[in-house]
Amino acid sequence: MKEDFKRILVLTDFSQASFHAAEEAAMIATKFNSELHLLHVASNSRLPWVLAPEAYFFHLAENNKEEIQNSSVLLEKIKMDLEKRFELAVRCHEAEGKLCETVNKYVDNLQIDLVVLGAKRENWFKELLFESKAKDIIRSVNSEVLCVYPESNSNRLKKIVLPIGKYIPKRKIKLAYELAKKFAANVHLISLTRNGRNLSNEDTKILMASYQYLKDITNIPIECKTVLGSNLAQATIQYAEDIGADLILVNTG
Repeated sequence: MKEDFKRILVLTDFSQASFHAAEEAAMIATKFNSELHLLHVASNSRLPWVLAPEAYFFHLAENNKEEIQNSSVLLEKIKMDLEKRFELAVRCHEAEGKLCETVNKYVDNLQIDLVVLGAKRENWFKELLFESKAKDIIRSVNSEVLCVYPESNSNRLKKIVLPIGKYIPKRKIKLAYELAKKFAANVHLISLTRNGRNLSNEDTKILMASYQYLKDITNIPIECKTVLGSNLAQATIQYAEDIGADLILVNTG
């Protein structure tokens, strides 16, 4: 099987959240022998940030003007730090424009396999803006997207949860396989059962077919379970918390 993640793109706005995301991306890059790219997107909008949030990355407005003007210097510092600590080559990119459009362009031009975003726990207003922008990127770019929170640590990636819905998520199964192989992790396939009833025949077929698809390509440990609930996303999060999962692989739907 062709390995994913030959080229990884990290979005940075020079916040602590994006620094941590760059570290996690570098850790993954060392596992997959990937090219690592740093991208800083500056706004070309003269409107206040609150009136034009789509033009900015998550914490750009909090940075002072001196930092923004010296973005090339800051990028170079991050590059040197990552190259020294992780012993890999890093390329830097700067651009101006709307975030999603610019990220799309770099993903296509550089043939990026994974985009990494930094996140941090915010108040409800900033959380809403981050979720909206992260979802926009997930839905629009032609690559996998990883959202990294402060507690994320690739060194302890041991439990991967993959929810199974109405179809066999072959792309996510291959991704789970690659990550589990590199990090010696277990994969948990879960399907939703409502009101304590058994899975429907169709849901059972999809869950078992997904299990078999993964078993056919690897011998890594696989858990195959049903979870109780009315919403697959909420049930997945609860299950992940219950088992202490390190990563949830989700589909854009």
